[in-house]
Amino acid sequence: MLRTGSMVQTIALTILLASCSEAPTGPAATNIPESPSLAVATHIAGVAFNSGSCTLANSTTGEVRCSWDITNANGMSLGIHPQAHMAITYNCVDSRGQIRSSGTNNAWGYLSFLNVTSTSIAGTNQQLVTAVPYNTGTGSSKKFNACKPSQQLQITGYSMLYWHIIIDTPTASACLGSDNRMGCFVA
Repeated sequence: MLRTGSMVQTIALTILLASCSEAPTGPAATNIPESPSLAVATHIAGVAFNSGSCTLANSTTGEVRCSWDITNANGMSLGIHPQAHMAITYNCVDSRGQIRSSGTNNAWGYLSFLNVTSTSIAGTNQQLVTAVPYNTGTGSSKKFNACKPSQQLQITGYSMLYWHIIIDTPTASACLGSDNRMGCFVA
């Protein structure tokens, strides 16, 4: 029994050392997924993403710009909705300008284009509505505000956590995103 355990350990060590060898491997570029440069067909008949992306253009103001190229071969009525999920750092400042608290809040920047029937749909550097922390609640909703009623919200910076571009019809939708967390194709 002891001999078998020693033999298993020797085999395991041999496999480990072989896997750590410095032998050259294939070119790294063959393992890198590419952004879609050809049409990525969706389950919406005749609709495909040719490309799409969103970029944080200014981390101070939260300016996000998105671009897309979509084929709509059947000319059906589509909604196009670029969106960016943002992390927003902020201060709550009192009437004397002193910081009373700080925090981070997540919110969405977005645009919507409805009833688009063109067969070739392109948007270039379209600026999204800037995301802001929720701070307008009254009554029982004020507990969700970033700052207390007597304080002013002062945004100090933005970072983009995720983006996607949604295409929708009354019966179906598809999206292209920075990752697949929402079930999107990945750009």
